[in-house]
Order: sequence, then structure tokens, then C-alpha cells
Amino acid sequence: MGDHAYPTPCTGLKFITRSRSGFRHLLTRELRKAKASRFSFSDLVAGCGIERAEADIVAEEFYGGYCQKVFSDGVVSEDERRTMDRLTTALEIPSEVASSVEGKARNAQYHRAVSSALGDGRISQDELEELESLRRSLGISRKESLALTEDMSRDAYVAEMRRLVRNGRFTPELRDDLARLKLALAISDADTPLFLAGHATDLYRECITMAIQDGVVTPEEHQMLKWLQAETGLSEPDVAPFWKEIRDAERREGYRNGDLPNVRTSKLLEGGETCHWDGPCVYRYETPKSEFRVDGELLITGKRVVFLSPTKSVSFPPSKILDLNLYSDCLEVKASSRQGTGHYFVTDPRELDAVLTGVVRKHKYLLSEDYSSSRTRHIPDEVKREVWDRDGGRCVRCSATDYLEFDHIIPHARGGANTVGNVQLLCRRCNNLKRDRI
Repeated sequence: MGDHAYPTPCTGLKFITRSRSGFRHLLTRELRKAKASRFSFSDLVAGCGIERAEADIVAEEFYGGYCQKVFSDGVVSEDERRTMDRLTTALEIPSEVASSVEGKARNAQYHRAVSSALGDGRISQDELEELESLRRSLGISRKESLALTEDMSRDAYVAEMRRLVRNGRFTPELRDDLARLKLALAISDADTPLFLAGHATDLYRECITMAIQDGVVTPEEHQMLKWLQAETGLSEPDVAPFWKEIRDAERREGYRNGDLPNVRTSKLLEGGETCHWDGPCVYRYETPKSEFRVDGELLITGKRVVFLSPTKSVSFPPSKILDLNLYSDCLEVKASSRQGTGHYFVTDPRELDAVLTGVVRKHKYLLSEDYSSSRTRHIPDEVKREVWDRDGGRCVRCSATDYLEFDHIIPHARGGANTVGNVQLLCRRCNNLKRDRI
């Protein structure tokens, strides 16, 4: 904008413009036809009859609009800087006010650029470089840039963290995506715990629940959990209950793979036998005419499965087991004969399932791989993610958020599938109370 763009003094006006919109229209018109050296903002204000305070607001808005155009490309040329200085003089805008107006226009442009880059929730390498270039050209420090986009940056960062957790695999590509996002938004490692406040435990709980569903915690999942703890700033006491779940799952997986526990027992064993289970049990079995429940004790060795009680005794080799169905409060055993077939109620049915599976694997490896209790654990990742979202990461019965499990509404043994419609989130307490499945 050169000298020709400024208006002549506006004396002798034949009308009075008192509203902001009317004065803005007049100011724009007069600035376009007059020269700066002959323009008097004070005379224009006096001739219009508008309050000076109102006129100053219009002047600042006018100047702010021009600044937005100047900052739109992130570069302020020497000509543009000279025009801005002449405008502040012509509009009688104090230097500190002009600086504030320019700052707001500059910040607004940067905010728009970040918002545009985050349109798809991610930052590409080109977008990162463009934002860095814009930030430097606008003279915005990294600390200032984070303050300007804090809410937007927090939402984007939390969403990216959730995407990482949902993926379940901390790949180099995902790690690079997160690093670019943090760099572009000026998020430091010290900022992340603050940004994740209120989300950290939920993210970690979701990651744990997804990882242990199939009973196998892979080295990659271990790495993911360790990284997530560091990124979220969760302390060791914060994650201790979750890691107990991991250790329990790993112990059971060891049992299934043949690394069975050696249990002390006072019961008489046959030569060469090793005891792997000895504890109280309620055995429920059926005859053609009735159903019976018997209190007793269950003994498992490498050679025998034995139920002992004063009124009922059962003994059969593990190789007779055709299928295992795991329920919240018991394990159903289907044997090749009526002897031993039934439901075994113990303190931890998952432990019993793991021990029996491990014992059978030593006799009939392939058969144990196809047990219902094994198949029901393998819920597809996309099903788990959709169920988690649908149930809000809470138990559908009591809304608890701790010790969550993916539960089959219709058990696998009854034809229930690993589908979204047949899977729900239950806490362990509610799952253990769910007795009507069998």
C-alpha cells in the first residue's frame, strides 16, 4: 500500500456515522482515496460524531484485517512492513497496541496452519517442515506455539496415543508418526504426562486388557507396555496391579506349553508321578436321570486326573479328555467316556484349564490345540476394539473399569462366536457371578 492509498482530511462531512459498521465503511472508503500525509484520523472521527473509543476499536480491527493478509503467507516483506508502519501512524494506533494486533493476527495464522495440518489427525513430513518454517518466519518460539495450540495439540496427541494402543504393535512407522506429531506441535517429553492427565490409566488399562485376552503376552506387547508407561508418566505403583495380570497370564501360558507346576501333596502317588494340582473342588456331573454336585478334592498328575470324595471317586488318564470349556466359575471337561465328564468348580478355573491343557499336550499335542477354551481366547483385534468402544471401556453390568475381561455372551461351547454381537466387557467380579451360562 503506497501513499496514494490514503485519504484526504474528512472535514465538512454532510452526514454523521455513529455506528461501528458505518464508520468502518467510511474509513475504508476515505483511506482508499486519500494520501497519508493529508489524512487526519482525529478529524474523521470528529466529523462523524462517533465516540473516539469506538473509532479506535474500528481502526484496530481494520489494521488487524490488513495484518492477517500480510501474515497469510508467513512472510512479511519490507514493503509490507513499511505499509503497516504507515497505517499505524495514519490510524493513530499506539505502538504497543499495534504490536498486540499484529501478534493476534500472527498467532491466528499459525493456529489456522496447525488446524489445517491436523485435518486428518496426523502430521506428514512435508507438513512438519511447513509448520516449522512458518513458526520461524512468524517469529513464534516453540513454547509460544504450544501455548497457542494447546487444546488442539492435546486432543491430537491423545488421539494418536489411542491409535497406537489400538494398533497393539509399536511399529517404527507408528513411532515416527508420533515423533513428527510431537515435534510439529512442540510437545516435549516433559509435557506428555500433563497432556495425558485423565487418560493415562485408561490407555494403559486398555492396552493390558487387549494384550492378555489371548493369554499370550508377546515381547512386542511387553515393549509397548514399557514404552506406554514411560510416555504417560505412570509410576511403578500405578502399574503394579496390571503387571500382576501379565505375570498371571504368562504363568498360565507356561503351564499350557508344558512348564507345569510341581505341587506338594499328601496323597499317595504312583511310581514316577508328579503332582501338578491338588485342591478343593466341587464336581457336577449328570446321569441319564439326574444331576449331582459333590464336594471333594481334585488331583492332577502327569498320568491321572482324580476326583476324590467320600461318596464319589473319579480317575481317568488326561489322554481321554476330548474338550475343555472355560467358564467364569468352573471348567467343563468332556472325556471320551462318562467317567470324568462334567463341570469342575475350583477357585481359579483358568489355572485349571492351563494345567490340564499342558498335561494333555504331553499326550495328544494336536488335540489340546483345538480345545474350546483355547479357541475362545482368540478374539480378533478389530472385534475387541469395537467392543471396547461400544461398552465404553467399562463393565456392562456394574460400570467397573478394573480387571476387565472380554466375555462371550453365548459360550463358545454352545455355538457362541467371536463376534461383536456376542462379546461384551465384564469385570472379573461380575464374570465370576455369571452362573447362568452353563
